[in-house]
Amino acid sequence: MTNSPNRHIHKEAKLKPHSLILKYYGDDRAAHQHNQRPRVRSEELTPSAKHLIRKARTRLSQHSTVPTGFHLGHEGDLAALVESLEREEGDSLSQQERTLVVDALSQSQLDFDVLTPLVENESINDIIVRGHDDISFQSERRNHQTDIRFPDNASFKSFVENLLQHVGRSCTTATPVVDAALGPRIRICVTHESFSPVGTGPTLTIRIVRHPAVSLKTLSFHGLAPTPILTYLADILGWGQATLLISGEVGTGKTTLARALAHSVPHDEAILVIEDTQELHLARRFVRTLLTREANTEGAGRITPAQAIRTGMRMAMNRIVLGELRDAEAAEAFIDVATSGHPGLTTIHAKSGRHALTRLELFLLRAEGNIGVETVRRQISDAVSCIVHLGLCGNPKKRIVQEVLEVHSSIDGILQVSPIFTFDESSARPTWIRALGLSHFADTLHNLGRPLAQIGSTLTLGESYREVSDA
Repeated sequence: MTNSPNRHIHKEAKLKPHSLILKYYGDDRAAHQHNQRPRVRSEELTPSAKHLIRKARTRLSQHSTVPTGFHLGHEGDLAALVESLEREEGDSLSQQERTLVVDALSQSQLDFDVLTPLVENESINDIIVRGHDDISFQSERRNHQTDIRFPDNASFKSFVENLLQHVGRSCTTATPVVDAALGPRIRICVTHESFSPVGTGPTLTIRIVRHPAVSLKTLSFHGLAPTPILTYLADILGWGQATLLISGEVGTGKTTLARALAHSVPHDEAILVIEDTQELHLARRFVRTLLTREANTEGAGRITPAQAIRTGMRMAMNRIVLGELRDAEAAEAFIDVATSGHPGLTTIHAKSGRHALTRLELFLLRAEGNIGVETVRRQISDAVSCIVHLGLCGNPKKRIVQEVLEVHSSIDGILQVSPIFTFDESSARPTWIRALGLSHFADTLHNLGRPLAQIGSTLTLGESYREVSDA
Protein backbone atom coordinates (compact mmCIF):
# COMPACT_ATOMS: atom_id res chain seq x y z
CA MET A 1 0.00 0.00 0.00
CA THR A 2 1.17 3.54 -0.71
CA ASN A 3 2.67 5.20 2.32
CA SER A 4 1.17 8.63 1.67
CA PRO A 5 0.24 11.41 4.11
CA ASN A 6 -3.40 11.26 3.02
CA ARG A 7 -3.83 7.52 3.67
CA HIS A 8 -6.08 8.20 6.67
CA ILE A 9 -8.43 10.14 4.42
CA HIS A 10 -8.74 7.15 2.09
CA LYS A 11 -9.52 4.83 4.97
CA GLU A 12 -12.06 7.13 6.57
CA ALA A 13 -14.03 7.96 3.45
CA LYS A 14 -16.90 5.86 4.82
CA LEU A 15 -17.16 7.66 8.14
CA LYS A 16 -20.11 9.86 9.00
CA PRO A 17 -20.08 13.52 7.91
CA HIS A 18 -17.55 15.60 9.85
CA SER A 19 -15.89 12.55 11.41
CA LEU A 20 -12.80 13.14 9.29
CA ILE A 21 -12.54 16.67 10.62
CA LEU A 22 -12.88 15.51 14.21
CA LYS A 23 -10.26 12.84 13.61
CA TYR A 24 -7.97 15.42 12.03
CA TYR A 25 -8.11 17.82 14.97
CA GLY A 26 -8.38 15.15 17.64
CA ASP A 27 -9.03 16.11 21.25
CA ASP A 28 -8.77 19.48 22.96
CA ARG A 29 -5.00 19.18 23.22
CA ALA A 30 -4.64 18.61 19.46
CA ALA A 31 -6.92 21.53 18.77
CA HIS A 32 -4.84 23.72 21.04
CA GLN A 33 -1.76 22.81 18.99
CA HIS A 34 -3.56 24.28 15.98
CA ASN A 35 -4.24 27.47 17.99
CA GLN A 36 -8.01 27.01 17.95
CA ARG A 37 -10.85 25.47 19.90
CA PRO A 38 -12.18 22.01 19.08
CA ARG A 39 -14.22 22.28 15.88
CA VAL A 40 -17.98 22.69 16.38
CA ARG A 41 -19.82 19.57 15.28
CA SER A 42 -23.01 19.81 13.28
CA GLU A 43 -24.84 17.50 15.70
CA GLU A 44 -24.07 19.92 18.58
CA LEU A 45 -26.15 22.65 16.93
CA THR A 46 -29.89 23.03 17.44
CA PRO A 47 -32.14 23.90 14.45
CA SER A 48 -32.34 27.51 15.68
CA ALA A 49 -28.56 27.74 15.90
CA LYS A 50 -28.14 26.33 12.38
CA HIS A 51 -30.72 28.80 11.08
CA LEU A 52 -28.87 31.77 12.59
CA ILE A 53 -25.53 30.50 11.26
CA ARG A 54 -26.98 30.43 7.74
CA LYS A 55 -28.37 33.94 8.18
CA ALA A 56 -25.07 35.21 9.57
CA ARG A 57 -23.03 33.68 6.74
CA THR A 58 -25.36 35.25 4.19
CA ARG A 59 -25.01 38.61 5.95
CA LEU A 60 -21.21 38.32 6.06
CA SER A 61 -21.06 37.54 2.35
CA GLN A 62 -22.82 40.81 1.48
CA HIS A 63 -20.52 43.85 1.56
CA SER A 64 -23.34 46.36 1.92
CA THR A 65 -24.82 44.75 5.04
CA VAL A 66 -21.59 44.38 7.02
CA PRO A 67 -21.19 47.22 9.57
CA THR A 68 -18.29 49.65 9.16
CA GLY A 69 -15.28 48.54 11.20
CA PHE A 70 -16.56 44.96 11.42
CA HIS A 71 -13.76 42.37 11.67
CA LEU A 72 -14.55 38.93 10.25
CA GLY A 73 -12.37 37.08 12.74
CA HIS A 74 -13.26 39.10 15.87
CA GLU A 75 -15.49 37.09 18.20
CA GLY A 76 -16.95 40.20 19.83
CA ASP A 77 -18.13 41.50 16.45
CA LEU A 78 -19.50 38.09 15.56
CA ALA A 79 -21.38 37.85 18.87
CA ALA A 80 -22.92 41.29 18.27
CA LEU A 81 -23.98 40.16 14.80
CA VAL A 82 -25.61 37.01 16.21
CA GLU A 83 -27.52 39.00 18.84
CA SER A 84 -28.70 41.42 16.15
CA LEU A 85 -29.95 38.54 14.01
CA GLU A 86 -31.72 37.02 17.02
CA ARG A 87 -33.72 40.23 17.39
CA GLU A 88 -34.49 40.39 13.67
CA GLU A 89 -35.60 36.76 13.54
CA GLY A 90 -37.53 36.92 16.81
CA ASP A 91 -35.43 34.09 18.16
CA SER A 92 -33.69 33.64 21.50
CA LEU A 93 -30.68 31.37 21.91
CA SER A 94 -29.34 30.04 25.17
CA GLN A 95 -25.86 31.18 26.15
CA GLN A 96 -24.46 27.77 25.19
CA GLU A 97 -26.17 27.91 21.77
CA ARG A 98 -24.89 31.45 21.20
CA THR A 99 -21.33 30.41 22.07
CA LEU A 100 -21.47 27.50 19.65
CA VAL A 101 -22.83 29.74 16.87
CA VAL A 102 -20.05 32.29 17.37
CA ASP A 103 -17.42 29.54 17.46
CA ALA A 104 -18.77 28.01 14.24
CA LEU A 105 -18.78 31.40 12.49
CA SER A 106 -15.31 32.25 13.77
CA GLN A 107 -13.92 28.96 12.49
CA SER A 108 -15.51 29.36 9.09
CA GLN A 109 -14.14 32.90 8.72
CA LEU A 110 -10.59 32.11 9.80
CA ASP A 111 -10.04 28.91 7.84
CA PHE A 112 -11.60 26.86 5.06
CA ASP A 113 -14.43 25.58 7.23
CA VAL A 114 -15.05 21.86 6.65
CA LEU A 115 -12.42 21.84 3.89
CA THR A 116 -9.59 22.80 6.27
CA PRO A 117 -8.19 19.27 6.74
CA LEU A 118 -7.97 18.85 2.96
CA VAL A 119 -6.33 22.26 2.47
CA GLU A 120 -3.76 21.50 5.15
CA ASN A 121 -2.95 18.00 3.88
CA GLU A 122 0.36 18.33 2.02
CA SER A 123 -0.39 15.50 -0.41
CA ILE A 124 -3.54 17.13 -1.81
CA ASN A 125 -3.28 19.65 -4.65
CA ASP A 126 -6.87 20.00 -5.84
CA ILE A 127 -10.16 20.06 -3.94
CA ILE A 128 -13.39 19.83 -5.92
CA VAL A 129 -16.79 20.72 -4.41
CA ARG A 130 -19.77 20.00 -6.68
CA GLY A 131 -22.36 20.52 -3.98
CA HIS A 132 -22.63 20.78 -0.22
CA ASP A 133 -22.50 16.97 0.10
CA ASP A 134 -20.20 16.16 -2.85
CA ILE A 135 -16.58 16.90 -1.93
CA SER A 136 -13.62 15.13 -3.52
CA PHE A 137 -9.90 15.75 -3.87
CA GLN A 138 -7.10 14.82 -6.23
CA SER A 139 -3.77 13.43 -5.08
CA GLU A 140 -1.05 12.11 -7.41
CA ARG A 141 -3.51 12.52 -10.29
CA ARG A 142 -6.05 10.19 -8.67
CA ASN A 143 -9.48 11.29 -7.52
CA HIS A 144 -10.87 10.37 -4.11
CA GLN A 145 -14.37 10.94 -2.77
CA THR A 146 -14.84 12.04 0.85
CA ASP A 147 -17.79 12.03 3.22
CA ILE A 148 -16.99 15.56 4.32
CA ARG A 149 -19.96 17.84 3.78
CA PHE A 150 -21.34 21.27 4.52
CA PRO A 151 -24.47 21.27 6.72
CA ASP A 152 -26.65 22.23 3.73
CA ASN A 153 -26.62 23.97 0.37
CA ALA A 154 -27.18 27.41 1.89
CA SER A 155 -24.08 27.00 4.09
CA PHE A 156 -21.99 25.98 1.08
CA LYS A 157 -23.21 28.96 -0.95
CA SER A 158 -22.40 31.31 1.93
CA PHE A 159 -18.92 29.80 2.21
CA VAL A 160 -18.29 30.39 -1.50
CA GLU A 161 -19.56 33.96 -1.20
CA ASN A 162 -17.13 34.56 1.66
CA LEU A 163 -14.23 33.31 -0.47
CA LEU A 164 -15.27 35.62 -3.29
CA GLN A 165 -15.58 38.50 -0.84
CA HIS A 166 -11.93 38.03 0.17
CA VAL A 167 -10.79 38.40 -3.46
CA GLY A 168 -13.20 41.25 -4.22
CA ARG A 169 -15.13 39.34 -6.88
CA SER A 170 -18.68 38.15 -7.46
CA CYS A 171 -20.01 35.21 -9.45
CA THR A 172 -23.26 36.02 -11.26
CA THR A 173 -25.10 35.02 -14.42
CA ALA A 174 -23.34 37.94 -16.11
CA THR A 175 -19.93 36.75 -14.81
CA PRO A 176 -20.53 33.00 -14.45
CA VAL A 177 -16.88 31.97 -13.99
CA VAL A 178 -14.48 33.50 -11.47
CA ASP A 179 -10.82 32.49 -11.44
CA ALA A 180 -8.79 34.20 -8.71
CA ALA A 181 -5.82 33.88 -6.38
CA LEU A 182 -6.56 33.61 -2.67
CA GLY A 183 -3.09 34.50 -1.43
CA PRO A 184 0.19 33.36 -3.00
CA ARG A 185 -0.43 29.62 -2.80
CA ILE A 186 -4.16 29.06 -3.39
CA ARG A 187 -6.15 29.53 -6.57
CA ILE A 188 -9.93 29.20 -6.69
CA CYS A 189 -12.28 28.67 -9.59
CA VAL A 190 -15.99 29.23 -9.01
CA THR A 191 -18.73 28.54 -11.55
CA HIS A 192 -22.21 29.97 -11.10
CA GLU A 193 -25.00 27.64 -10.01
CA SER A 194 -26.68 28.15 -13.40
CA PHE A 195 -23.90 25.88 -14.76
CA SER A 196 -24.88 23.07 -12.38
CA PRO A 197 -27.92 20.81 -11.94
CA VAL A 198 -30.84 22.47 -10.17
CA GLY A 199 -30.45 22.55 -6.40
CA THR A 200 -26.73 21.74 -6.23
CA GLY A 201 -25.44 25.30 -6.03
CA PRO A 202 -22.14 26.58 -7.45
CA THR A 203 -19.05 24.49 -8.18
CA LEU A 204 -15.80 25.29 -6.39
CA THR A 205 -12.32 24.08 -7.28
CA ILE A 206 -9.36 24.92 -5.04
CA ARG A 207 -5.85 24.41 -6.40
CA ILE A 208 -3.00 24.62 -3.89
CA VAL A 209 0.64 25.27 -4.75
CA ARG A 210 2.43 23.07 -2.24
CA HIS A 211 5.97 24.04 -3.22
CA PRO A 212 6.01 27.73 -4.24
CA ALA A 213 9.82 27.75 -4.31
CA VAL A 214 11.04 24.75 -6.25
CA SER A 215 14.51 23.97 -7.57
CA LEU A 216 15.64 21.86 -10.49
CA LYS A 217 17.34 19.55 -7.98
CA THR A 218 13.99 18.99 -6.28
CA LEU A 219 12.30 18.25 -9.61
CA SER A 220 14.96 15.68 -10.42
CA PHE A 221 14.57 14.15 -6.95
CA HIS A 222 10.85 13.70 -7.61
CA GLY A 223 11.52 12.05 -10.95
CA LEU A 224 10.65 14.76 -13.50
CA ALA A 225 13.90 14.19 -15.43
CA PRO A 226 17.59 13.40 -14.82
CA THR A 227 19.77 16.31 -13.77
CA PRO A 228 21.61 16.55 -17.15
CA ILE A 229 18.33 17.22 -18.98
CA LEU A 230 17.21 19.90 -16.53
CA THR A 231 20.72 21.41 -16.57
CA TYR A 232 20.60 21.56 -20.37
CA LEU A 233 17.29 23.49 -20.24
CA ALA A 234 18.61 25.85 -17.55
CA ASP A 235 21.83 26.48 -19.45
CA ILE A 236 20.25 27.38 -22.77
CA LEU A 237 17.71 29.64 -21.04
CA GLY A 238 20.35 31.27 -18.84
CA TRP A 239 22.59 31.85 -21.84
CA GLY A 240 20.10 34.46 -23.05
CA GLN A 241 19.65 33.47 -26.67
CA ALA A 242 16.90 30.87 -26.34
CA THR A 243 13.12 30.98 -25.93
CA LEU A 244 11.55 27.89 -24.38
CA LEU A 245 8.05 26.53 -24.92
CA ILE A 246 6.82 24.14 -22.20
CA SER A 247 3.96 21.97 -23.39
CA GLY A 248 1.74 19.39 -21.73
CA GLU A 249 -1.79 18.59 -20.70
CA VAL A 250 -3.52 19.81 -17.54
CA GLY A 251 -1.70 18.94 -14.31
CA THR A 252 1.60 17.84 -15.84
CA GLY A 253 3.68 20.47 -14.02
CA LYS A 254 4.21 23.13 -16.70
CA THR A 255 4.00 26.07 -14.29
CA THR A 256 6.22 24.30 -11.74
CA LEU A 257 8.96 23.71 -14.32
CA ALA A 258 8.64 27.28 -15.60
CA ARG A 259 9.07 28.59 -12.05
CA ALA A 260 12.21 26.51 -11.51
CA LEU A 261 13.77 27.34 -14.88
CA ALA A 262 13.15 31.08 -14.49
CA HIS A 263 15.75 31.12 -11.71
CA SER A 264 18.43 30.23 -14.25
CA VAL A 265 18.12 33.72 -15.73
CA PRO A 266 21.03 35.86 -14.42
CA HIS A 267 19.91 37.80 -11.37
CA ASP A 268 20.91 41.17 -12.79
CA GLU A 269 18.37 40.77 -15.60
CA ALA A 270 14.78 41.95 -15.27
CA ILE A 271 11.96 39.48 -15.94
CA LEU A 272 8.49 40.51 -17.06
CA VAL A 273 5.88 37.99 -15.82
CA ILE A 274 2.40 38.01 -17.35
CA GLU A 275 -0.37 35.83 -15.89
CA ASP A 276 -4.13 35.87 -15.48
CA THR A 277 -3.82 34.67 -11.86
CA GLN A 278 -0.49 35.04 -10.10
CA GLU A 279 1.10 31.61 -9.72
CA LEU A 280 4.79 31.92 -10.55
CA HIS A 281 5.89 34.08 -7.58
CA LEU A 282 9.57 34.28 -8.53
CA ALA A 283 11.68 34.76 -5.41
CA ARG A 284 14.19 37.13 -6.98
CA ARG A 285 14.78 40.82 -7.57
CA PHE A 286 13.93 42.75 -10.73
CA VAL A 287 10.62 41.06 -11.47
CA ARG A 288 7.80 43.06 -13.06
CA THR A 289 4.45 41.25 -12.84
CA LEU A 290 1.40 42.24 -14.87
CA LEU A 291 -1.96 40.49 -14.43
CA THR A 292 -4.51 40.18 -17.20
CA ARG A 293 -8.24 40.22 -16.50
CA GLU A 294 -11.58 39.75 -18.19
CA ALA A 295 -14.09 42.53 -18.75
CA ASN A 296 -16.54 43.42 -15.98
CA THR A 297 -20.31 43.07 -16.25
CA GLU A 298 -20.45 46.35 -18.22
CA GLY A 299 -17.97 44.97 -20.75
CA ALA A 300 -15.15 47.28 -19.63
CA GLY A 301 -11.78 46.86 -17.94
CA ARG A 302 -10.43 43.92 -19.94
CA ILE A 303 -6.64 43.60 -20.03
CA THR A 304 -5.40 41.12 -22.61
CA PRO A 305 -2.04 39.30 -22.61
CA ALA A 306 -1.13 41.24 -25.76
CA GLN A 307 -1.77 44.56 -23.98
CA ALA A 308 0.31 43.41 -21.02
CA ILE A 309 3.17 42.36 -23.32
CA ARG A 310 3.15 45.70 -25.14
CA THR A 311 3.08 47.54 -21.81
CA GLY A 312 5.92 45.41 -20.51
CA MET A 313 8.09 46.43 -23.44
CA ARG A 314 8.18 49.92 -21.85
CA MET A 315 9.29 48.58 -18.47
CA ALA A 316 12.99 48.00 -19.22
CA MET A 317 12.77 44.22 -19.07
CA ASN A 318 15.28 41.67 -20.39
CA ARG A 319 13.18 38.51 -20.45
CA ILE A 320 9.50 37.68 -20.72
CA VAL A 321 7.65 34.85 -18.97
CA LEU A 322 4.07 34.41 -20.19
CA GLY A 323 2.00 32.13 -17.95
CA GLU A 324 0.18 30.45 -20.82
CA LEU A 325 -0.31 30.82 -24.57
CA ARG A 326 -4.04 30.35 -24.89
CA ASP A 327 -5.22 32.53 -27.77
CA ALA A 328 -4.16 34.02 -31.09
CA GLU A 329 -3.60 37.56 -29.83
CA ALA A 330 -1.28 36.43 -27.02
CA ALA A 331 0.66 34.13 -29.38
CA GLU A 332 1.22 36.90 -31.90
CA ALA A 333 2.44 39.35 -29.24
CA PHE A 334 4.72 36.79 -27.59
CA ILE A 335 6.33 35.70 -30.88
CA ASP A 336 6.82 39.34 -31.84
CA VAL A 337 8.64 40.08 -28.56
CA ALA A 338 10.73 36.89 -28.72
CA THR A 339 11.99 37.79 -32.21
CA SER A 340 12.86 41.35 -31.19
CA GLY A 341 15.63 40.46 -28.78
CA HIS A 342 13.69 39.55 -25.62
CA PRO A 343 13.95 35.76 -25.21
CA GLY A 344 11.65 34.13 -22.76
CA LEU A 345 9.52 31.28 -21.60
CA THR A 346 5.87 30.29 -21.89
CA THR A 347 3.57 27.28 -21.58
CA ILE A 348 0.95 25.81 -23.88
CA HIS A 349 -1.57 22.99 -23.60
CA ALA A 350 -0.67 20.23 -26.06
CA LYS A 351 -0.47 16.45 -26.43
CA SER A 352 3.14 16.42 -27.68
CA GLY A 353 5.96 18.76 -28.62
CA ARG A 354 4.98 18.68 -32.29
CA HIS A 355 1.34 19.26 -31.37
CA ALA A 356 2.46 22.37 -29.47
CA LEU A 357 4.01 23.69 -32.70
CA THR A 358 0.79 22.94 -34.59
CA ARG A 359 -1.28 24.86 -32.04
CA LEU A 360 1.15 27.77 -32.20
CA GLU A 361 0.84 27.78 -36.01
CA LEU A 362 -2.96 27.86 -35.78
CA PHE A 363 -2.86 30.74 -33.29
CA LEU A 364 -0.61 32.80 -35.54
CA LEU A 365 -2.64 32.03 -38.68
CA ARG A 366 -5.79 33.21 -36.91
CA ALA A 367 -4.09 36.34 -35.62
CA GLU A 368 -2.42 37.39 -38.86
CA GLY A 369 -5.27 36.71 -41.27
CA ASN A 370 -4.13 36.20 -44.83
CA ILE A 371 -0.48 35.48 -44.09
CA GLY A 372 0.84 32.16 -45.46
CA VAL A 373 1.79 29.16 -43.39
CA GLU A 374 5.39 29.30 -44.65
CA THR A 375 5.78 32.81 -43.24
CA VAL A 376 4.28 31.72 -39.93
CA ARG A 377 6.72 28.82 -39.69
CA ARG A 378 9.65 31.13 -40.32
CA GLN A 379 8.41 33.35 -37.49
CA ILE A 380 8.21 30.37 -35.16
CA SER A 381 11.70 29.15 -36.05
CA ASP A 382 13.07 32.66 -35.44
CA ALA A 383 11.34 32.93 -32.05
CA VAL A 384 11.18 29.47 -30.42
CA SER A 385 14.41 27.58 -29.76
CA CYS A 386 13.30 24.59 -27.72
CA ILE A 387 10.17 22.69 -26.73
CA VAL A 388 10.05 20.58 -23.58
CA HIS A 389 6.96 18.38 -23.35
CA LEU A 390 5.68 17.07 -20.00
CA GLY A 391 3.41 14.10 -19.47
CA LEU A 392 2.20 11.53 -16.97
CA CYS A 393 3.66 8.05 -16.74
CA GLY A 394 3.43 4.97 -14.56
CA ASN A 395 1.12 3.87 -11.79
CA PRO A 396 0.62 6.03 -9.82
CA LYS A 397 0.87 8.70 -12.49
CA LYS A 398 4.06 10.72 -12.19
CA ARG A 399 5.03 13.90 -13.98
CA ILE A 400 7.95 13.42 -16.34
CA VAL A 401 9.71 15.14 -19.22
CA GLN A 402 8.59 13.05 -22.19
CA GLU A 403 10.64 14.76 -24.87
CA VAL A 404 12.87 17.74 -25.57
CA LEU A 405 12.95 19.11 -29.10
CA GLU A 406 14.98 21.89 -30.66
CA VAL A 407 13.35 23.99 -33.37
CA HIS A 408 15.51 24.68 -36.41
CA SER A 409 14.89 26.77 -39.50
CA SER A 410 11.99 26.29 -41.88
CA ILE A 411 13.10 24.68 -45.17
CA ASP A 412 10.75 24.58 -48.16
CA GLY A 413 7.89 25.53 -45.86
CA ILE A 414 8.56 22.69 -43.43
CA LEU A 415 9.59 23.42 -39.87
CA GLN A 416 12.66 21.39 -38.94
CA VAL A 417 12.52 19.77 -35.49
CA SER A 418 15.45 18.00 -33.86
CA PRO A 419 14.78 15.50 -30.99
CA ILE A 420 17.37 15.93 -28.22
CA PHE A 421 16.00 13.78 -25.36
CA THR A 422 13.18 11.22 -25.32
CA PHE A 423 11.69 9.13 -22.52
CA ASP A 424 12.07 5.37 -22.92
CA GLU A 425 8.70 3.90 -21.99
CA SER A 426 9.94 0.32 -22.43
CA SER A 427 12.49 0.53 -19.61
CA ALA A 428 11.69 -0.89 -16.19
CA ARG A 429 13.38 2.06 -14.45
CA PRO A 430 12.74 5.65 -15.59
CA THR A 431 15.21 6.11 -18.45
CA TRP A 432 15.79 8.82 -21.03
CA ILE A 433 17.75 8.53 -24.28
CA ARG A 434 19.95 11.17 -25.88
CA ALA A 435 18.18 11.15 -29.22
CA LEU A 436 19.73 11.47 -32.67
CA GLY A 437 18.95 15.15 -33.11
CA LEU A 438 21.74 17.68 -33.58
CA SER A 439 21.75 20.61 -31.17
CA HIS A 440 22.59 24.12 -32.27
CA PHE A 441 23.58 24.79 -28.64
CA ALA A 442 26.25 22.06 -28.61
CA ASP A 443 29.23 24.41 -29.00
CA THR A 444 27.91 26.88 -26.43
CA LEU A 445 27.29 24.14 -23.87
CA HIS A 446 30.75 22.68 -24.52
CA ASN A 447 32.32 26.09 -23.89
CA LEU A 448 30.35 26.31 -20.63
CA GLY A 449 31.97 23.06 -19.56
CA ARG A 450 28.67 21.12 -19.60
CA PRO A 451 28.62 19.31 -22.94
CA LEU A 452 25.58 17.35 -24.07
CA ALA A 453 25.53 13.61 -23.54
CA GLN A 454 26.67 11.47 -26.43
CA ILE A 455 24.01 10.58 -29.00
CA GLY A 456 22.46 7.22 -28.14
CA SER A 457 23.52 7.27 -24.49
CA THR A 458 20.99 6.68 -21.71
CA LEU A 459 20.23 8.84 -18.69
CA THR A 460 18.63 7.68 -15.45
CA LEU A 461 17.65 9.35 -12.22
CA GLY A 462 20.24 9.69 -9.48
CA GLU A 463 20.49 7.53 -6.39
CA SER A 464 18.59 10.14 -4.39
CA TYR A 465 15.54 9.78 -6.62
CA ARG A 466 12.43 9.09 -4.53
CA GLU A 467 10.91 5.85 -5.82
CA VAL A 468 7.09 5.83 -5.53
CA SER A 469 5.24 2.54 -5.78
CA ASP A 470 1.94 0.99 -4.89
CA ALA A 471 3.65 -2.25 -3.88
